[in-house]
Amino acid sequence: MAWHTLSNFYYLVRPARGDASVRAFLLDLTRFVTVSPTDSEALRYAAMLPLADFEDSMQVAAAHACGAEVIATRNVGDFKGSPIPARTPKELLRRLE
Repeated sequence: MAWHTLSNFYYLVRPARGDASVRAFLLDLTRFVTVSPTDSEALRYAAMLPLADFEDSMQVAAAHACGAEVIATRNVGDFKGSPIPARTPKELLRRLE
């Protein structure tokens, strides 16, 4: 999971759930997911990608940095041109069954 995804989640959910609750959830989440190691090189990689949305490029760079084979997203169309294929969570769950 990309580092900035976690901060986006925190800021979106904190008003409804509170700081302590969201922080506890994120800590618990790290038992199941790995936060991708990203750095300046990953940002340079993102900047070179042909995606329309830079945040999506950052997602691809984070996926690349941790060796991901696929990106889970609700909006697959935003990842057209990504070197790592994007699939919906529903599609990925079907593949696991």
